[in-house]
This record gives sequence, C-alpha cells and structure tokens, in this order.
Amino acid sequence: MKLYHICDFGAIESDSLQTKAIQAAIDACYQGGGGRVVIPCGVFLTGGLRIRSNVELYLESGAILKGSRDWQDYFGFTEDTIEPIDLSACPKGVAQSAWATSRWCNGLIRAIDAENIAVIGERGSYIDGVNCYDPMGEEKYRGPHGMSIWRCRGVHLEGYTFLNSANWCHAIFQSSDITVRNIKVLGGHDGVDLRTCDNALIENCNFSVGDDALAGFDNHDVVMRDCVLNTGCIAIRFGGNNVLIENCKTSASPFGHRKKLSDEAKANGWMADENCRHAMQTPFSYYCDHRAEIRRPIENFTIRNCSFAQAFELIRVEFDGLHRWCCNRSMRQITYENCEIKRLSETGMVWGDANEKIFCHFKNLRISCEAGREDVPLFVAGNFEKIIFEDCVIEGYREPTILLGTEGEVELIRTTPITIKRATFEECLDAHPHGIFSEDLKLGRSFRYR
Repeated sequence: MKLYHICDFGAIESDSLQTKAIQAAIDACYQGGGGRVVIPCGVFLTGGLRIRSNVELYLESGAILKGSRDWQDYFGFTEDTIEPIDLSACPKGVAQSAWATSRWCNGLIRAIDAENIAVIGERGSYIDGVNCYDPMGEEKYRGPHGMSIWRCRGVHLEGYTFLNSANWCHAIFQSSDITVRNIKVLGGHDGVDLRTCDNALIENCNFSVGDDALAGFDNHDVVMRDCVLNTGCIAIRFGGNNVLIENCKTSASPFGHRKKLSDEAKANGWMADENCRHAMQTPFSYYCDHRAEIRRPIENFTIRNCSFAQAFELIRVEFDGLHRWCCNRSMRQITYENCEIKRLSETGMVWGDANEKIFCHFKNLRISCEAGREDVPLFVAGNFEKIIFEDCVIEGYREPTILLGTEGEVELIRTTPITIKRATFEECLDAHPHGIFSEDLKLGRSFRYR
C-alpha cells in the first residue's frame, strides 16, 4: 500500500488550521490510485475534510485530529474541483437532513459517492469534534457530524476514539457494506446513525454518549454485537429488516445530553452541567419518518443476550401518528431474547398500525423495577397482533400489568403472572409519560415529520 504522510504535504502541529495540507495528502492519494494517508503522533487542527475512493485515513498512536471550533471551516467541499458535487439548494419539501450537501449534513470527515474508504486508528489515536457550535445547526447549537457519509460502498471504520462529536458521530446514509469495529465514542451525540443502509456490521465498540447509541431506519441486514451502549437517551433507536443486536450491555451514560445546557454553555463547547440528562430511557425505540422510503417490511428484528442495567421503559413503539419520529411504516415484528432489563420505572409502549399490526415475543427475560415503582404498568399496547411472554421472570412489581387500548392476543408461557387490563385511549395516554403522550397529542396537534 502506498503511503502519503500529511507532514510531507505541509501539515504541522500548530494552533492554525492544517485543512489544506491534510486535504492535499488525501487528494494526492486518490489521484495516485489509492493508498494510506498517515496522520502521525501529534495534534493537527482541521476543518472539514473530504475522503475519497480507495483512500484510507490512518491515525498512528498519539495522533489527534482536532476539529475547528468555527462552523464556517466545514464548507471546503463546496470548492472541490477534483470531484465537484451538486450544490443546488435542497428542494422544497425535502428535509435538510435528507439532502447530502445541506448545512445539517456537514462533517469533520465527509464522503460522498465514494467506494472502499476507511478511517483506521491505532490504539491511542483520537478524533475530537470539540462540540463545535453552530447557531443555525440542529436545535440551534449542533455543529457538524463527526463523519457524514453519503452514497458510499465499502466503508471501514476501526480503532480510534472519537471525542465530543458536535452532532451525530457517524452519520451514514444510503450506503452499503459497512464495518464499524473496535472504536470508542465518548460524549457528543449519537454514536452511529444508519439510514437506508445495507449490510452493516458494528462490533466490539464502546459508545458512551449523551444521545442515542445506535439510531436510524430503513436499514437491511444489520448486525451489532459485543458493544457497550451507555446512553443519555435511547440505546437502540432503530428500524430495519433482518437486524440482530446481540451480546451488548448498556446503562446510563457518564456524558450528558447537551440540549439542556444554556446557550452560552453550548456556544462555549461545554460538555454538560447538572441540568443534563444521563439516564437511559429505553433499550429499544422504533424509528421511522418520511425522510426515506421504507423499502421492506420491518421484521426479523432480534435483540438477544443483552444486559440493560438501567432503563425507564421496557420498549417503545409509538406508531399510528403518535410520534413525529415514528410515522412512516409500522414495525411488524420484534423479539427480545435472553436479556436482563433492570430498574424499570416508567410505562413503555407497543403500539402499531391498525393495518400492519405488530407481533412481539419476549423470551427468557429477567425484568425488574426501580424501588418505589412497583405499581407502574409494564407497557400499554394497541394495534398489535400478538404479544408473547415466554419463560420470563418479572420481579419487584406488586402486580405486573399491561394496559390494552385495542383488541389483541397476549399469551403467557411459563412466565410470572401478568394482569391484562382493558383501557381507553385516554387512559393509555395518561399511563405512558414520554414521547407521544404529551399535551400536544391530547389537543390533537400533529407530530408528523416535516
């Protein structure tokens, strides 16, 4: 493999931007037919970089690729003369997060329409997103993603530690043949987001993030295994066909969700304060909105051999117009198998589509509740075909209960007895404290994504 050392192209350790020198090494590597771009031990400050086909960005031990704190330093791709891209404005009615060249899709490392790309780090290498502040970014503070990858085939990410991503750490869209292995993500927002991606493997990673650990929808043939998912939001906010999550463990995150920071704190790149949430809301929440067409039925989805040390809710599926991020196509099937879920404190939800009802199978689970929450229902359910509890042990509850808002079959097989109660829709609204059941829904306001 041919090597291209960034220092040979003028990169130096400095408090000034080294974007041009690093990009020059990437461009030379690409134009030379591909190879490895080497970032040596040291701190190298950069704005946005564009990685290209057959290029491997390689961080040696002690290398720190540090992002700029100025959001304006992430638009270099707009002047790309080697592979010019369409810079036309996002069409009316299309979300900024569904348009590859929008401001929302900026990234510290960006790839568009590339093949066989890689970012590899030796042990002790770091990429730092520095919580870059963008006053016009998502929620009026989030800056560029750590990596923004669009329409790529053959993506290999391995070995580095990513700190303080200003928005999602790995935002990967409309791509295939993806491997994410042995990386650590600390702080920032989502760990990995996949949308309209096929054939992805995520393994042996450690996500300790303020937002979701794994997120995305319209994905097929996805495996996540042997990962730590410590989150200040949701461990798995995901939708897809043929998805397997196994041998993972999760709890609250040591890094808080940054939304509750003051505007001044966000602008200055603070990590968190006492107002920031660290607790995990639920192991799994179904996710789908109208930024992508759902290409296949959402089924063959399994979470197995996982341990969730602390969670508010057992499960969260909020369809039927009930949540703006769950409004495209309903989930048809999900299985939890051989899992332990501890310290539940709130009522979850299984609510599908009346025309495409959901089937849930809870098999060989050990479930317990938080002290003082013994009378909280496990979840409310509606528009479901069947819910099975098989070989499940439910501890701590005075009377484990499920509230049914619609007709459906609940089967208990060698399981701690569960009380099944019929409830009105309004009673279900009152029981579930998060997401869909807000004053807006009760007043008839739409949550559908725009």
